[in-house]
Parts: sequence; C-alpha cells; structure tokens
Amino acid sequence: MEAVLTSAVAIVGTLLGVGFSYLVQHRMTTRNERFSRWRFLQEERMAAYSAYAASLAQCRRSELDRWHRAQENPGSAEATDARLESYRLRGVARQELFRIRLVAQAPDLVRLAEEALHQVSAIHEAHDEQACHRSGHDARRAVEDFAHAAGQQITS
Repeated sequence: MEAVLTSAVAIVGTLLGVGFSYLVQHRMTTRNERFSRWRFLQEERMAAYSAYAASLAQCRRSELDRWHRAQENPGSAEATDARLESYRLRGVARQELFRIRLVAQAPDLVRLAEEALHQVSAIHEAHDEQACHRSGHDARRAVEDFAHAAGQQITS
C-alpha cells in the first residue's frame, strides 16, 4: 500500500510539475510574441517615417526648383522638366503618406504628415521670391514638426 501511495504522489507531483512548466512556457512564449510584434511594428514605423521625411525633403527641393525654373524662363523645357519632376516626387511622397496612415498610432501624427505634404506642395504657387522663400521655410518647419512627432511616437 505504501508503494502505491508513493507512486501516486510521484505521479501527481510530476503532473503538477508538467502543468506548471507548461504555464510558464506559455506565458513566456506569449510575451515573446507580443514583444516581437511590437518590435516589428516599431521598425516598420521607423522605416515609414524616415522614408516619408526623405520624400518630403526631395519634394520640397523639387518644388523650389520648379518655382525658380518657371520664373527664369516660363514655358521652357527646363521649366516643364522641373514641373514634371515635382509631380513625380509628389507622387512618391503621397505613396509614403499611405504607409504613414497604415502604421501610425496617433491621428495627430497623420494630420502633421498631411500638413507637411500640403505645405511642400504649395511652394510652387508663390507669387514672388519672398513668398517662395517664406513658403519653403514653412514647408521645412512642417516637415520638422512631423519628424519630431514621429520620433516621439517611436521612443514612447
């Protein structure tokens, strides 16, 4: 009888040990999966935010070039090329904006991203050199505001 009791205690102990090990491993696996998803999302955000900021910088430069070419020689091949390049780069920036909308947590960040693109896209509409300079400065500030808010989201 004592052998049966000892065997029963051993079996119960083994089952409790296996059950406890399972729970601990399940928790660790779940925690590791959550962390991996969080890290992947953070990396995706970093890539999307930096690509968008870079595309805005290129688009801004292109819009300034477009304005200057149109002022120097309206209707010239250079002005047409600059206009077409600004369209192309604005399209790239819009593509990157869609990525921002997909990965951004905060609606305020998406609003800043949209505002930055709006500011950049408006540069070529300036009526004189001073307005162009001011518009370019406003666009740079809008891009910097977006980049700052994106950095805050990544580090929080």
